[in-house]
Amino acid sequence: MPVRTDSTEFTSFLRDLRQTRRYTADPVPEEVLHDLLEVARWTGSSKNSQPWHFLVIREPATLQRLSELGAFTSFVAGATLAIAVVLDGKSPAAEWYDEGRAQERLMLAAKAHGLGSGTAWYSGDEPQRGVKELLGVPEPHVVRSVVAFGYPLDPTRHEKPGVQGGRKPLDELVRYERFDNLG
Repeated sequence: MPVRTDSTEFTSFLRDLRQTRRYTADPVPEEVLHDLLEVARWTGSSKNSQPWHFLVIREPATLQRLSELGAFTSFVAGATLAIAVVLDGKSPAAEWYDEGRAQERLMLAAKAHGLGSGTAWYSGDEPQRGVKELLGVPEPHVVRSVVAFGYPLDPTRHEKPGVQGGRKPLDELVRYERFDNLG
């Protein structure tokens, strides 16, 4: 099967996705928001359960409060838009997986529109309760994350990588056939 000439361009697009934490004040247009939500809606889920609701947040005071509820969520205050991924709370293990898929798809769709995005994770019972209360999310629903969006303040700047040099080399990450096979 011949390789499509645009596949290298596409995989480069995927590799270049980065967390963005600094945004301009320019609003995200409605048609872009609609496209982001359509991409999220079409994200695959375990057994096609679609265990999510997407709560759109634009109110600056709410974005500010969301930025204060988590340990590493301060960047949300600078966004002009956020989408909370609210889960049904019926199947926690599957929903965690599905939540991650939806977040990544939202971030990739944002990048395609020239937006930056970043996932704010609310770790622990207290921050999650605070987010649920702020956003009016009833039991048994779960909200652990919010994806913030905006036009990057500096589109050429990538956030500081957590690993020296950016990414571990493949030979540290890849095994073949068995994990204990180092060759």
